[in-house]
Amino acid sequence: MSKNIGSQAKEGVFWTVFFDSIEFVVSIGSSIILARLLVPADFGTMGLVSIAIQFARRLANFGFSTVLVQLKEVKDEHYDTVYIINLVLMALVAGIVFFSAHYYSVFFNTPGLELILQVIAFDFLLKAFSSVPESILKRYMRFKELGMAQSAGKFGTIISTVILAIAGYGVWALVLGTMIGSFCHRTASIRFALKYANWKPRFKFRRWALKDCFSFGAWVYFSTFVSFGINKVDYFLIGKFLGTSQLGFYERAFELMSLPRKQLVRKVNSVLFSSYSRIQDDNARVVRGFLRVATFLSFIAYPLMIWLFFVSPSFITVVYGEKWVGTILPLQIMCLTGIIDSYTLIFQPLMKAKGMVGHHARRDFLYLIFLSVAVFVAISLGHGIAGVAVGVTAVSLVRLSLMLNLAVRNLPMTVWDFIMAQKSAIVYGLIQIGACLLVEYFTRPWFAVDSLPMMIIISVVALVAFVGAHLVIRFADVDEVFDEIVGDLKKVSRKVPVLKKLGFVQKKS
Repeated sequence: MSKNIGSQAKEGVFWTVFFDSIEFVVSIGSSIILARLLVPADFGTMGLVSIAIQFARRLANFGFSTVLVQLKEVKDEHYDTVYIINLVLMALVAGIVFFSAHYYSVFFNTPGLELILQVIAFDFLLKAFSSVPESILKRYMRFKELGMAQSAGKFGTIISTVILAIAGYGVWALVLGTMIGSFCHRTASIRFALKYANWKPRFKFRRWALKDCFSFGAWVYFSTFVSFGINKVDYFLIGKFLGTSQLGFYERAFELMSLPRKQLVRKVNSVLFSSYSRIQDDNARVVRGFLRVATFLSFIAYPLMIWLFFVSPSFITVVYGEKWVGTILPLQIMCLTGIIDSYTLIFQPLMKAKGMVGHHARRDFLYLIFLSVAVFVAISLGHGIAGVAVGVTAVSLVRLSLMLNLAVRNLPMTVWDFIMAQKSAIVYGLIQIGACLLVEYFTRPWFAVDSLPMMIIISVVALVAFVGAHLVIRFADVDEVFDEIVGDLKKVSRKVPVLKKLGFVQKKS
């Protein structure tokens, strides 16, 4: 099996990127429509809801589903035992969310939260049935089917939310859309697991199977709570001290900044985790794969975040409207966070596959302390969400340093190796920044920084500068990456009925 890991991983990445690219375009369109139809407070309210729901998910997530992917050998008893445990835990957590919704609503002084949380509590019952099927699909590297299930959920959410928003349901459009999308996602996952992985749920509990899963899963459980704190401590403090409107502005900035990493990095990490787990004993091979991923990522993260920084004033004003101008400054500040966090995230599947979840969790816990202090100080000093964005960006660099230190200490890799994997993108990015600065300087007398012409000009210049820099300098590693991607895309495209008939994907005679 190990001989085919590379090709399976590349195919998995292809399907992930294929589905995510479609989702990305649709998500951007739907977010614009929803931003026009709803108000910042609606998104702020859902931000508070997400804090409670994500915390509750972690109460029930003991990491057993992750263990089913990481273990070298998995038996049917492992699947059955984890399936039963998940059913019990998810039902328990659903009850906790339902009956504690009132107190949570009172804490934030937002009455509408209570009913919203009570409705969303039923989603945990759906997740109880789908967590093991999704783990099975990941273990067998059935990323095409996994992507189809996730896309079904995403499109279900988008379509239903937009329709309900147009119908005037307000924040409930977001709530009901989320529930509909979750139902589509969960049912599709179960269907694919039953069909392609030859698995059927059985109510057979084995203590030895639970013991196999527990030691690794305990650290995963702790890690999920730390990760939750990292993702939501800023939302929590802003919602409590600055209100839902300010949280709405911050949430919009954070979502735009993190959209690429959510749509690509987090989902590709599932492929990487499965791949690293299969070759976890070959450190040299794992490091080569990791550095290759870092190189690929650099050609996405750098140009995209640089473009977003310069285009933010015009993009927010023109696309989302004047009521969202409070998003611009925090979004620009967090563009640097977008680059840093993208690299931090690719360490996660590496550490999990190598069984270093405990080391990873301890470093993340230290980062959570720094992050909490930074956000609280920014709010206390009256710097608002812009100050929070500065604090988040500063401590994100600390987190990346901690993860890099862990990798260097345990794997045959150096800091210089990690930097050199990004060298071409860094050089091209600096050229891109210089070009955008020059354009802003010379066009400002004629075009406002938040105008449609400026948005178009910056977008064109950012693209031309990055591509043109490569055409002039021609770093060899960029050509190698491009040739490898094109070759792999052609191979996998021949498996897609719609694409395999096209001339440019045909095999050479």
